[in-house]
Amino acid sequence: MVLEQLGRQLDNALRKIRRLPKVDKDAINALIQDLQRALLSADVKVELVFAMTENIKKKAMNTELKGVKQKDYTIKLVHDELIKTLGGKPAPIRIKPGKSNVILLVGIQGSGKTTTVGKLARYYNNKGYKVATVTTDTYRPGAYEQLVQLSKQVGVKCFGNPNEKNAIKIAVKETKKAIVETHDIILVDTAGRHKEEKELMREMQQIEQALKPNEVILVIDGTLGQQAYAQAEEFSKTTNIGSIIVTKLDGTAKGGGALSACAATKQSIRFIGVGEKVEDFEEFSPTAFIGSLLGVPDLEGLVKKVQEAEVDLDPEMVKRMTHGKFTLDDLYLQLKSMKKVGRMKQIFAMLGGGNIPDALKDDAEKNLDKWEIVLNSMTKFEKENPKIIKKSRKRRIAIGSGTDYATINRMLDQFNQMKKFMKRFLQMQKKGGKGAPAIPGLGKAGAQFMNKLGKDFKFS
Repeated sequence: MVLEQLGRQLDNALRKIRRLPKVDKDAINALIQDLQRALLSADVKVELVFAMTENIKKKAMNTELKGVKQKDYTIKLVHDELIKTLGGKPAPIRIKPGKSNVILLVGIQGSGKTTTVGKLARYYNNKGYKVATVTTDTYRPGAYEQLVQLSKQVGVKCFGNPNEKNAIKIAVKETKKAIVETHDIILVDTAGRHKEEKELMREMQQIEQALKPNEVILVIDGTLGQQAYAQAEEFSKTTNIGSIIVTKLDGTAKGGGALSACAATKQSIRFIGVGEKVEDFEEFSPTAFIGSLLGVPDLEGLVKKVQEAEVDLDPEMVKRMTHGKFTLDDLYLQLKSMKKVGRMKQIFAMLGGGNIPDALKDDAEKNLDKWEIVLNSMTKFEKENPKIIKKSRKRRIAIGSGTDYATINRMLDQFNQMKKFMKRFLQMQKKGGKGAPAIPGLGKAGAQFMNKLGKDFKFS
């Protein structure tokens, strides 16, 4: 899960509030301190942290409430303030149908900009657009060859001139070629530059003035930390930033710089990069993202992913899963289907389970093939009643499957943890009555969507 450590800390802070019978000033002050520690440890800019938490504190202490519990109101304040910091809503799409749209990508050295151009090309190509890439980086050795290879990999044409040293000439001439060939979207890569490199910043400004792009996208490194604000602010002063792409949000990235970059540019994040592969690229929704940090399910986003992956879900199996009445076979088939949709950590985060143990997510990713062999060595009764699988049965299953006790124990542990997770998930739905789950923050359209989902999968 992106920003997993921050998510855990925020979730722990809000759990303290939820457990209190009454929320008073002392409780709010304690929450504010927890939020500040969590955000600062994630490398969010200090001034931004104190401005955010001060807003939450003032509203929590000075608002007269009628018919709303103080704890619910306070939690909503945290939710809304974090979303506001990330731009409040998804960045608008600035692509005009029937025309050649030029998108200019800018950022500092090492931000993963060229790889992001390849990912963005794949994204728009899969949407049915005729996409081209243009490389204008005359400084980094191998930059031209890298984008050519990435473009070939995702099935789009790359324009550039490795023999020309003037980046502005390359940008104008090669972009014109792409326009003549009637490409719908032309992604222009630029050389990485630092805010202190005044000459390179001027060059970037001149490229923007010459191309007059539909949009300038700032690519920012998710590991940048406290520097992110100053870098983003300088790019915003030099060019007309329209949206942000945050890269390297996999691994150990603290990612707080992403929040700082939004505040500096007053723009929203449109996409995030969550891995090295071209497919490790996701649309970004501030509401869904903050929801995943705070344990609020993004079921609408999850169903969209399922539909895009063309995964067939058995309604009866889904019903058993959501009621905690599933078998080991159900668990295996469900995890196998989920793997087609995306990484397990991302899926569990969208289910509001970003803070469940890593073992539950990682074991499912690594051991599905082993589990299939183990399951084939079990009886139907054992699969339907895992509680009966004790030492003598484990010995027989281990011999029959050629695996060790540890593999069998991990699978059974996964099953038990999934049952607990589904039980908690079901409890979150109960407020919705007979129809669909009651999920905070979906709004009217989201409620209608969930009602349809409830009917399709027979939630009760």
